[in-house]
Amino acid sequence: MPVNLISSFKFQKKQNWITEFFRFNTPGFEKLLRTQGESFWKRAGEKRALTVFHEAARRVPAYKDFLKKNKINPQKIKTVGDFSHVPHTDKKNYVSSYPIHKRCWDEKLSESSLVAMSSGTSGEPNFWPRDGYQEFEAAIIHETIYRNFFQINKYKTLLVIGFPMGVYVSGLATTLPSWLVAQKNNLTIITAGNNKTEVLRTVRNLRQNYEQIILVGHPFFIKDIIETGTENGMRWDKKRLRMMFCSEGFNEQWRDYLLKKAGIKAGRSAILSTYGSSEMLLMAHETPQSIKYRQILESDPALSNEIFGRPLTPNLFQFNPLLRHITSEGGELIFTAASGTPLIRFNLHDSGKIIPYEDMKNRLGKKISANDGWQLPFLALYGRSDYTVILYAANIYPEHIHSALNHRPFLNKITGKFAMRKGYLKNMDEYLEINIELKTGIKSGHELSKQIQSKIYEKLKDINMEFRDASMKFPKNTVPKIVLHSYQDPKYFKPGLKPRYIV
Repeated sequence: MPVNLISSFKFQKKQNWITEFFRFNTPGFEKLLRTQGESFWKRAGEKRALTVFHEAARRVPAYKDFLKKNKINPQKIKTVGDFSHVPHTDKKNYVSSYPIHKRCWDEKLSESSLVAMSSGTSGEPNFWPRDGYQEFEAAIIHETIYRNFFQINKYKTLLVIGFPMGVYVSGLATTLPSWLVAQKNNLTIITAGNNKTEVLRTVRNLRQNYEQIILVGHPFFIKDIIETGTENGMRWDKKRLRMMFCSEGFNEQWRDYLLKKAGIKAGRSAILSTYGSSEMLLMAHETPQSIKYRQILESDPALSNEIFGRPLTPNLFQFNPLLRHITSEGGELIFTAASGTPLIRFNLHDSGKIIPYEDMKNRLGKKISANDGWQLPFLALYGRSDYTVILYAANIYPEHIHSALNHRPFLNKITGKFAMRKGYLKNMDEYLEINIELKTGIKSGHELSKQIQSKIYEKLKDINMEFRDASMKFPKNTVPKIVLHSYQDPKYFKPGLKPRYIV
């Protein structure tokens, strides 16, 4: 059975992948997850990554040219060790360097069934084609999550998708696989979008027909849903409630706050976070096991520092190497996936670390039980390594802040240096703080601070579609907090130090 199930993931096949999903033996796959060790999935994933590499080297004109320019002969890449020496691709050296059709399988963009869009640093969008195989994979990943962690095979479930729809990746990337899963399970989906009023109306009007409600969306949007619903008399604790998030991380204190606010007593795994991207869709997700381990590590900074190299515990996920080949090199995560535009050793510039299952288990020792869930590797996600802050699911790039600060009236008052960070209020809402260095002799003042705040806020709304959407949903919380510092203030602008955009 293992061989037959693994062969289902031959992305090169020309077939109806939607029909293939309906035929897929999900209980058999779940049994493999329960019974097979990490080495089984690792071997299968390495073999598949090599196949993706060779297929791309043969069928994708852009990648063929990329290898040629980097003096890589694909015929000499025979082992996973050889593969580890193939140069990384990223948005700069690959995505932006080749037209989209040249990055598609066989140069056939027109054979893609869907094109998603994401915003980039310049405000210009990136386009990500997908076809049936990507939806097949996504459906299996979602079905595995929904069945194993939310028990949709046991409860009549209403799944409310609160992601933005339209060109945004997250909405369609959740709706399409969830709809496919609904055809095989007792699941109803509704795409309320990131409209608080509509989500609350949906739950209020439909919940009596279901045994379970799953709210899916960005974490701080769903938090707003729970809080507003409670204020309006919604009794969340009267129905089995689960939540699934993506795009932003949070700590265990935040999870506990939301569980208490929603009246959920079923444990921390009632709230599940995922890790995905526009390029490769859902790549990893929390499990009850990873949540438990993270809770342990957050309460033990010394052990967290020993494992992760930092006392603050990062977001912690598990992933299946068969579906996403992921390594950590130089402190960054490197991905290989059979996407609509195949991505080989692709660097998202996410800072993180891969920790083998047995390594994590041995480090935690007696703090955990012997058999504690799926034996899959862990992915620790520290954040963006390319100087990006994520605020309400919007990527805030330094280039955007620079653009606002280059406003002529500011040039004789500020040096142009700044450092931004994300903070949290007492109610666990988040905010963006931007620390700005003043020129010599310039004093901090309320009027200048307000002018800079207004300019940055308007610039972000103008050139960043993700931020623009967030500002419509959270108009107060997305207005940046501006802190003006005297010239060479040692807190952020100590002379002789390399400028840091993120603190």
